Amino acid sequence: MKKNGKTLLGLAMLLSPVLAHAQSDSKGNKHFYPYNYVQIQGGASLQTSPGNRSDLISPAFGLSIGRNFSSVVGARLNFQGLDAKVYFGGNYETFKYLNTDIDLLINLCNLFSKNNNHKMNVYVLGGIGLNYSWDKDGITSAYHYNSSYDDLISHNFRVGAIAEYKIAKPFSVSLEVALDNVSDKFNIRTNNEDDWMGTLKLGLAYNFGYSKKPDYVEPEETKPMSLYDQMQAGVRNRISTWMKRLKGESKEDYLLRTGDDKLASLRLQYEKEISTDMAGNKIGESMVSLGKYHSGKELLSVDFSTMPSIVLNVPRNEVGAFKSADDMTFKNTVYGLNKDDRFEVLYTEVLNGNNSKTYVYNNLERKNANLLTSDGYLPLDVARQSIANDVKLQQITTNAVQEAKDQNILTDNTVISVSTAVVPDKDATGKDILDYKVSYKYSVKDDFSVSDDFAPGKYDASESKASVAMLNIIKKAFESDFAQYIKEGKACRISFTGTADGMPINGVIKYNGKYGDIKNRQVNVGGNKKSISVTKQGGITDNEQLSLVRATSVREYIYTNVKGLSNMKTTDEYNIEVSPQVGSQHRRVMVDFLFYDAF
Repeated sequence: MKKNGKTLLGLAMLLSPVLAHAQSDSKGNKHFYPYNYVQIQGGASLQTSPGNRSDLISPAFGLSIGRNFSSVVGARLNFQGLDAKVYFGGNYETFKYLNTDIDLLINLCNLFSKNNNHKMNVYVLGGIGLNYSWDKDGITSAYHYNSSYDDLISHNFRVGAIAEYKIAKPFSVSLEVALDNVSDKFNIRTNNEDDWMGTLKLGLAYNFGYSKKPDYVEPEETKPMSLYDQMQAGVRNRISTWMKRLKGESKEDYLLRTGDDKLASLRLQYEKEISTDMAGNKIGESMVSLGKYHSGKELLSVDFSTMPSIVLNVPRNEVGAFKSADDMTFKNTVYGLNKDDRFEVLYTEVLNGNNSKTYVYNNLERKNANLLTSDGYLPLDVARQSIANDVKLQQITTNAVQEAKDQNILTDNTVISVSTAVVPDKDATGKDILDYKVSYKYSVKDDFSVSDDFAPGKYDASESKASVAMLNIIKKAFESDFAQYIKEGKACRISFTGTADGMPINGVIKYNGKYGDIKNRQVNVGGNKKSISVTKQGGITDNEQLSLVRATSVREYIYTNVKGLSNMKTTDEYNIEVSPQVGSQHRRVMVDFLFYDAF
């Protein structure tokens, strides 16, 4: 018995941490613990006795009344018994036995899982009780043993494991494997060591008496407050303090001080102050880069890796000073905080170290959020190049006009205009590209058109001082900086525009055939396509023909004097404009170049 006492003590020590866990219970509330059950079992037993093992197997049954006190710990009163066999005197003898035990059960699945709603459960068990054996008359008389062994009561210790499957809420089936330790006198044979008996049983249990409340109520998870909620909580605390009536403050003064307008304004102020405190140095923590530029609106975007972009008002002539984000210093920054916990810059002052100028971004009223969504933004390097080209083109124009004036070709009455633009486009595969458009036109004061521009009925560009000056500017531009856009194999569309006034042509204007016979040329007239012909034999009989020949004369000059165009994939477009009014100011030529995928 001393050995058995040590066994029980060890079992108690083994189960002590399990019991402690069971008191705190597992983290589950889907099963309603405690509940009761009744179980019947049937199977076989095997006694430790000399002889053939297969001949020692005997039928066994079990009956249990139990209670699962929690999702981990349960107990049962178990009755197990029927037949047992012993090999004695050369024969296998059968006798009866009954074990009555109180077993402790530990649910391993619930012990090691947060979920206690398992279809399959595995238990370990340990128990203590009494063994009663009888019906040994044949053995004791045949082998002349003392009849005091006829009816024997002894201890019974048990360890085992159970696999249980819940087929429905009230019913479950199980498979149990157990070892029972009984007295040395259990099977008549004595060797001064306790006997052991193993059992394997299938069981069916009926579960009932479920608790109306879960054995453990999972506490609701407390989610950490979002940054936005923290900010709002801080605002509420400050507002609460501000709303308190000051000592000695009259009711009228209090109502005046805490009016709705002032409250709303103060709330916005607190939001900015708290958000800025929470943000710390978000710009310093971000990767800062220069974004795109909008030439029309003169806006430069500055991008942050952790926040939305901002836009700075940067004049076109100052864009070149922005070379790297490393050159910029941000001061007096105010941050805001969105509901999605993203900080944003509401105000900052940006010092550009390259030109020592400060640019202010002010969105304290949060009205500039859509500035970056509008069209017209270009990559900064493209915008810089476009602006630089425009400056160069204006300089070329200024110099050429002055040269023409010095040579008495032009007067101050003629103004030649040139402009450039970068046009977003898509190529044949759908890829985004950038086209480059260069436009040339001129105007002459009404009173001087006759002397500086086309005379009535004249169509050769060389007969107009203004058009000669404009074409000379085109030639010089493409001989210098703009030669970079004339690339072999690249595509270019050239639009030639000729205009005429409404003075009717009486008779026929002689066409000298300088540009060859023009037959069925497709032109745009008022937005519509039209086919126009002009031949040497037929001459010019209407103003649309006159406008076409003027446009054709410009084409002849361009292809003759601008080198490299013949190596490009050029497309010619003709635009015809006839004014209903009469006057030399309506007799003009213009030309546009559109270089596809220029950058």
